[in-house]
Amino acid sequence: MSDNTPALAIRYYLNLEESQDGFKLATFGKKQFTRFLTPLVSLAILLWGFYLGMNGVGRYYIALGSFFLVLQAVMRYWFLPMMFKRQFIKYQFGKSEQGIELFQDYAELFSSGRPKQKFNYSEVQSFVVGKLTYMIELKNRTVVIVPKRAFASTTDQTVFENTFKK
Repeated sequence: MSDNTPALAIRYYLNLEESQDGFKLATFGKKQFTRFLTPLVSLAILLWGFYLGMNGVGRYYIALGSFFLVLQAVMRYWFLPMMFKRQFIKYQFGKSEQGIELFQDYAELFSSGRPKQKFNYSEVQSFVVGKLTYMIELKNRTVVIVPKRAFASTTDQTVFENTFKK
């Protein structure tokens, strides 16, 4: 593999479902424990309220825990996806071509056909595999979403995965 020609070069357009999958990976999917931390705290408040009893101060804890659970469910499953879809359509993210080229020591990101950013593989903070996409997060907080359908063959996909797995 030389530095003049990339080992792997892909170009793609993200659709709404792939963008949502990448967004979920970037926000909720990094660490499974933190994903469930706030619902567990809400359940603990709810259980503490049941322990204290419905007649006394426990009913306030039950109401508070229930309110937090409902609020988290509304935010995670309705509000955030709705806002993401609205922004995706408004700014037409799916109409801009994106791409990535992998070289021996670094990778290049492309947007609208022009090189946008080079980064060394050591700058990759996390690499997560989702249902429809891959999410690469760099140390400078840049997030790259690559759809699985963009790969021509499974060998290209294997090269991509092995490059970013640590």
